[in-house]
Amino acid sequence: MDHRTLSIRGIARLAMQEVLQRLVCFLGLMMLLSCESLKLVDVPSANQNSRVNHLVIHFTSEGFEESLTVLTEPSPNPVSAHYLVPEQNDLSYPFKSLRVHRLVEEQHRAWHAGESQWFNESSLNDRSIGIELVNRSQCRRATGDSDPLPKLVQQCRFLPYPDDQIDALIELINGILERHPEITPLNIVGHADIAPNRKVDPGPLFPWKKLHSAGIGAWYFPGDQAFYLNHLKQHPIDTTTAQQALAFVGYPIETSGTEDAASQRAVRAFQMRFRPDQYSGFLDDETIAISLALLNRYRPMLLGDLNLPTRLID
Repeated sequence: MDHRTLSIRGIARLAMQEVLQRLVCFLGLMMLLSCESLKLVDVPSANQNSRVNHLVIHFTSEGFEESLTVLTEPSPNPVSAHYLVPEQNDLSYPFKSLRVHRLVEEQHRAWHAGESQWFNESSLNDRSIGIELVNRSQCRRATGDSDPLPKLVQQCRFLPYPDDQIDALIELINGILERHPEITPLNIVGHADIAPNRKVDPGPLFPWKKLHSAGIGAWYFPGDQAFYLNHLKQHPIDTTTAQQALAFVGYPIETSGTEDAASQRAVRAFQMRFRPDQYSGFLDDETIAISLALLNRYRPMLLGDLNLPTRLID
């Protein structure tokens, strides 16, 4: 066996040792990765739903550019929404076609509802999607008035919503409802509905009835309203029961039996939505009949708690 043979065998041995060392290192690395990477097995449970079960509609009171800034940039009192729907004729809107802007992912919590309540739920930021519509409607306070909402409806200026903006909103909401089927018709609300002491948006010019015609949100059957209007003429109910009916629909109203400022604001929010041509804030038979018609359609079991009949046939 000559030196040349030994040299070849030595080289082969060294090469084999290097290969083994690399193999050991590779196996060690794989073992380390297997320890750090937890292997999960997906077994979807039937016992679950989306955290999102409300949808809240707002108006911005400002133009597009300022609204986008307020809703996206840091500030001492930060606010946000999941979506911003522009108005095409807004001079600060930079695009030729109307484009909905997504500001917060739907699975994340946006800061749009504030202190709020609807039926048995409170703090609706935790369970809702918020949509802001660019609309310059706003209310002003009288000089020296520290009240968060004007006492007089005349201090509010409401502007209409363009058809293309509402069409874009309907398309947006239809997609949201497909992704979050837990959002029921009664849980599609305006900011005023869930915070009547602080807010009036989206105001009496927002076309709730048009949205309902597109399959979005709650509305009453005219036959049910007529039935309860006739019933109230024969069997009037007291203020406490009328307030309780609005509370059963969802509105945050105290069943005090007194039509104080807080009661008037809750009633005004209801009227702006379901009877927008008259929103005095005071209870009357037509307002009460609409609330009972809504209960008859969506929560008929609660009519019994009010000692009121249900109407079975539309």
